[in-house]
Amino acid sequence: MSKENNKIYFTNSPFTNGHKVVDFVWSARLDQDLNLYMDLHLESDHYDQEEEYKDDIEEIDDVSKENVKKAMWVNFDHCVLSSSYWSNKGIPIAIDKSPFNFEDLNSKTFLIDELPIALDEPETLAFGISMLGNDTVANHEITFLDTEEYGVFDIKWKAKVANTYADETSFDYDLYAYMKNIKFAGIKVDPRLTKEQAKKFFQENLVDLNEFELLEEEEFSLENYALKLKQRL
Repeated sequence: MSKENNKIYFTNSPFTNGHKVVDFVWSARLDQDLNLYMDLHLESDHYDQEEEYKDDIEEIDDVSKENVKKAMWVNFDHCVLSSSYWSNKGIPIAIDKSPFNFEDLNSKTFLIDELPIALDEPETLAFGISMLGNDTVANHEITFLDTEEYGVFDIKWKAKVANTYADETSFDYDLYAYMKNIKFAGIKVDPRLTKEQAKKFFQENLVDLNEFELLEEEEFSLENYALKLKQRL
């Protein structure tokens, strides 16, 4: 992840300064059926980190509505917003008409899981979220903005969240994150595919293949191979 001070914000949160993003990974995966998906994984800092919320005797005695709400958020610690953490679907990448090209991502907005959605089928959604418990996130607007470095983008992400952990069904929370200088982490290859199958797929469906290299993963990785950007000197 970049060293920018990237943050995620929630409406209806008592922490109006937002929360620092401590981990953000933009990657992709090639499944057994040669379908390509993009994954995004975001983790925030502890909810109380920015405002140095303290659980001292004065805070305990403060039963104001704002303080009670802060205590509730602090109880859930931090946010995870991800397509990979809970094995959600991610963003499908169509390659049937043209090969995948980073240049095509510039200023492209993906509209994912537009409302209304079926709340009883979370496994069908592109992303999962832990905000105030295991909640539901939908109505994503994810925009990629190119930078001067190959394979590095700014990513704008808006979505709506329903606090389904508390049995709420309305999407009363909006989230917003603007991630700067995010480098593509590579494409994970399903271990059921051979190296030859993966090489053939990438040769036929990836522009600028010379910018990448197909590497063997570590012994205990879930994948045997991953296509990653070459190291630039």
